[in-house]
Amino acid sequence: MIREEVGVAALEHLRELVGLCGPACLARNPIATYEAMTATDDVVYCPFAYGYSNYARPGYARHTLRFGGLVCFAGQPLRSTLGGTGLAISAHCRHTEQAVAYARFVADPACQSSLYFTSGGQPGHRAAWEDAEVNAAAHNFFRDTLPTLDAAYLRPRYPGYLHFQDEAGPVVHRYLAAGGDARATLAQLESLYQRYRRP
Repeated sequence: MIREEVGVAALEHLRELVGLCGPACLARNPIATYEAMTATDDVVYCPFAYGYSNYARPGYARHTLRFGGLVCFAGQPLRSTLGGTGLAISAHCRHTEQAVAYARFVADPACQSSLYFTSGGQPGHRAAWEDAEVNAAAHNFFRDTLPTLDAAYLRPRYPGYLHFQDEAGPVVHRYLAAGGDARATLAQLESLYQRYRRP
């Protein structure tokens, strides 16, 4: 999955970072973190989390958040993982033509930059991310985070990856919360990776 020295260093650096954070950080997902940031003055900065543009829109929460690119480490800008959700039509759909027409309507750049966005949606079309009016309405959330998306690593799509992620996440979480042997943690991750990477 990764060279041992790189994986161990990554785990140890993450544990060091978590040690500088409050214990609640290990119990929150990105949305809960943003909720904490907008509801109180206790949390003012989050270096890594998926972006949710509604928190950059005035009036959505008590405080409006400002989003930007990722931090640098050892002089190098860090990269994120690009995943997210999509728009699909079920194989069991009984009204395929209408579903396709609706999907085309929603995915159209004109809709993405207007009705979809103004209705509270987070557009997926690049034209909406570059649209001046969309950015003005969201404190430049899209313009300021687009370089991070452009530089991101596309989440693996092989069969089994989501199972690997589901099981690997708690392994990393346990290490970050309780410490322990980074090499043993990496070995657990490697074992899971090998199990789910097989065709």
